[in-house]
Amino acid sequence: MLVREKSRVDESSTTIATAPRTITRVVAIAADDTFAHVYSNVRQMIEDGFGDADTRRGALEFFNAAGGQLVPVFGPAWQLVDLRDSRDAPDAARLRQRLAAVVDHVVAYLRKHPEFVKASGLTLDEALLQLPRPAEQDLAHVLALFPHHVGDDRTIRPFSQGGWFHNSLHAAGWTH
Repeated sequence: MLVREKSRVDESSTTIATAPRTITRVVAIAADDTFAHVYSNVRQMIEDGFGDADTRRGALEFFNAAGGQLVPVFGPAWQLVDLRDSRDAPDAARLRQRLAAVVDHVVAYLRKHPEFVKASGLTLDEALLQLPRPAEQDLAHVLALFPHHVGDDRTIRPFSQGGWFHNSLHAAGWTH
């Protein structure tokens, strides 16, 4: 379900004013399960560029940390301006499956391109051992291992050493 915000639109600009959101820990997952990022909140995700038009990307789906699907809200120029809780019950198992598919995609990529992790000073086996294991680990722990922004400096520190997991998600076929 897509929602287009109809209130508080400033007709003289292409921006839209939305109420502050209380949604925290936003999980953005590519519709084809090739990419995932975790954000502290909606505003941080939008500031990272997920509200902009970008033809290089595929469709994204959004979830909260409990597995509840989040519905996009679009502004007058159809840019993403907010997310709202859906009416569906949270499904943590579904979120785990989606994240596991993302990890599987990265593993397949890294097995074909082991040189990718060597630049970070790791062997392929060492890198694979660091990846999240959504089927086995606590969901909060898994989300903490996915690329995310830490603090106002916008530093991504999923595993340090140059953010190799973050970079491998992009190298495996999804870009932002």
